[in-house]
Amino acid sequence: LTAPTWCKFKEEFESNEPLTKIKSWIDHVTTSQVGRQHIVLGNKASNRVTISNNEINGASSWSATCDGRHYWGLYFTGSADTVTFKNNYVHHTSGRSPKVAGNTLLHAVNNYFYAIAHAFEADSGSKIVAEGNVFQNVDAPAQAGLPGKVFASAGNNAACKASLGHNCEPNAYGSSGSLAGSDTSFFSNFNGKNIASAATAEAAKNVKNTAGFGRI
Repeated sequence: LTAPTWCKFKEEFESNEPLTKIKSWIDHVTTSQVGRQHIVLGNKASNRVTISNNEINGASSWSATCDGRHYWGLYFTGSADTVTFKNNYVHHTSGRSPKVAGNTLLHAVNNYFYAIAHAFEADSGSKIVAEGNVFQNVDAPAQAGLPGKVFASAGNNAACKASLGHNCEPNAYGSSGSLAGSDTSFFSNFNGKNIASAATAEAAKNVKNTAGFGRI
């Protein structure tokens, strides 16, 4: 973490309640020059997590891929976690931005991905809705050939409303590949949960100016 780094970390837990009541919040943090992953959830349950308004800076002189970009970015593999990933600026990484597995239900909304080799790794058990995000100079918004379930908000966006409470917002791409995925079979997992609102991808272009430490 950059110094000084502030992290709003909130846990709501009472001893007579199940672990599924735990909530964690990471907000307005800047990470850079890390040894391995920038943020890790897993492999045991982290339960309900919000990661918002953070800058994940992967620029590195010690890149495993020898291209000035950190590989191990974000690792969301907790057991049946529900994760909201919103308004984050993720840049100069070469992969795992994020890697998702472990039956994690991920709502990735209004993030700005920049100068990345491949962003999402939707591995076994992952269930991802990605909407209103910006992919700028991202070679591949997702690694191909992985078995996770992805809804990329490229069509049938009205299908989101019943479970997420709104029509999904399309993602935007600039000098990037396109995110693929039209799976809606897992949408019922969002039923009854508090779902983050979604702005347009056009609005998300400003995230790079507001995310990270000292920008509250």
